[in-house]
Amino acid sequence: MHLFRVLIGMVALVGTAVHAQPENNAPAEEPVALAAEDPAVHVPVHAPLSYDPYYVLPGGLGYTSVDIGVRTAPSTFKELKDVSNIVAMAKFNPHARVEVGAHLTFGFFKDGNSNFSSLVVGSKYQLGTNRAATANVVLPAGDIDNPGLAIGLMQTVEFGTAFRLNSHLQVAGLEGYTRAYEGNGVVGHLLVEPTLVFSEKLSAYLDLLITSNTSDLEGDLSARLEPNIDIGLSDGMVLNAGVSMDLQDGDEREDMGFFIVLLRDM
Repeated sequence: MHLFRVLIGMVALVGTAVHAQPENNAPAEEPVALAAEDPAVHVPVHAPLSYDPYYVLPGGLGYTSVDIGVRTAPSTFKELKDVSNIVAMAKFNPHARVEVGAHLTFGFFKDGNSNFSSLVVGSKYQLGTNRAATANVVLPAGDIDNPGLAIGLMQTVEFGTAFRLNSHLQVAGLEGYTRAYEGNGVVGHLLVEPTLVFSEKLSAYLDLLITSNTSDLEGDLSARLEPNIDIGLSDGMVLNAGVSMDLQDGDEREDMGFFIVLLRDM
């Protein structure tokens, strides 16, 4: 019931976690929002592979956060108003090692999408200080006709107090995640995220997102680069903003998306 109340309040509030992994096993973040936001680039509608749009390890018993923001697909700037999604997420730690959450995507401003586009629910299980296993399910709701299942492993490597390297490897199956590939194969998705912490209120990330399918690894390969920053606004509130660039379309320099999300701990 606690998580349900958070989900209801999420649309009226704003929210989340802190992008970089704080000291003492607090959350570590990942724009996978960014990362996992568009695993299937071949169709107009695709669900996130993870309920959490950022790389964040489980935050400890009772930890709760919500996010709400706007994300666009890579496109010419003339078309941004037609490709924007509203994203909202809430998560809660019912156990010191377990986090559960839900991610909703709304296509109010996106051509070809319903007002309610997709719903992903999932969980993370802490395996150690800097590692967690993940499992996510996209439900048959909104623009998604069939369920999909994604499992993964998160890992953080620290290099001193200011620099760390986050990674999240996921594999996904069932038609909810493979329909962009005509229901064939298994989707593989890798996030590599170098992170530089300047201060308690400012962090920078350079996300590399690689996605493909086992039916045609080279032909289905997608690679995106998403530089982004966290700006601390107040206790428990962070603004994350960045751009998304499709590395396969290097000749089309104006093909670019952006995202801006407000995150809040509660």
